[in-house]
Amino acid sequence: MPTLVVVTKVGEFEVSRTELPDGGSVLHVEGELDMATAPRLEEALADEGFDQRLVIDLSRCTFLDSSAVRVLVASARDAEAATGSLSLVTPDPGLLRVLQISGVATMLPVHATLEEAL
Repeated sequence: MPTLVVVTKVGEFEVSRTELPDGGSVLHVEGELDMATAPRLEEALADEGFDQRLVIDLSRCTFLDSSAVRVLVASARDAEAATGSLSLVTPDPGLLRVLQISGVATMLPVHATLEEAL
């Protein structure tokens, strides 16, 4: 069974990591992803790198603002320039709408479940 490791925690916000058996990892985001917490996700993504398979699981993310969108757009560009892959998971129709309106959903695959992403 994969081990879940907390990468960063600020108040109610947390990013944790699960290593995938075939290489790469899943970053699980919990809480509000906003101006105060987006830099934490950005740091976690930088630590992971984009030369592998990477999934950002937003299943337990409750809010997404423009600073979070900026991090996701930059990550999509970094992943495109590298040899890895990046995808997102969100079952939340509100978050999915933000990803669609901002264009992130055209830059990255977005899945309804983690199982679909894997």
